[in-house]
Amino acid sequence: MERRVFTYIALALLVWGISGTATAGYYFVQYRMYWNEYRHLSNLMEFVSLRVNILVTYGNGTRAWFNNTVLPINATAFTAILAVADVKYEDYGGDAGILVTSINGLAGDSTHGWFYWFWDAEGLEWVYQSYSCAARILHGGDTFAFTYQSFGITWPPPFSP
Repeated sequence: MERRVFTYIALALLVWGISGTATAGYYFVQYRMYWNEYRHLSNLMEFVSLRVNILVTYGNGTRAWFNNTVLPINATAFTAILAVADVKYEDYGGDAGILVTSINGLAGDSTHGWFYWFWDAEGLEWVYQSYSCAARILHGGDTFAFTYQSFGITWPPPFSP
């Protein structure tokens, strides 16, 4: 009787060992397959995404750079700032577009507001954008800034980071 129990226990352990090894082998093969797919897709990301540099200035000397921010192709300046900051905005629709009213808790008021600028690499200067940030389609390597500034007397207000 003891020999029979021992045989059943040994047989059960053998079946358990074989099925466990087969299951582990199966999941290892699946892991390697998906890991290779992930590496392949991550190499392709360079072709289906873009990298931009974003500067946020808070009007008190504080600046935050978000360099090499990865965004999908056809991203706008608006979707880019949404990716790196807590943003509140007004959507006026149509040609009026979107107006950013607050970034990371700093909201505009009757004398100050949020402006956005693009770096002109050829002219080596910051250029004020007079249209909605949601209308500006980004390209790889673009650099732009959202600045909290006074509306001031001159238009557009001067900006030098």
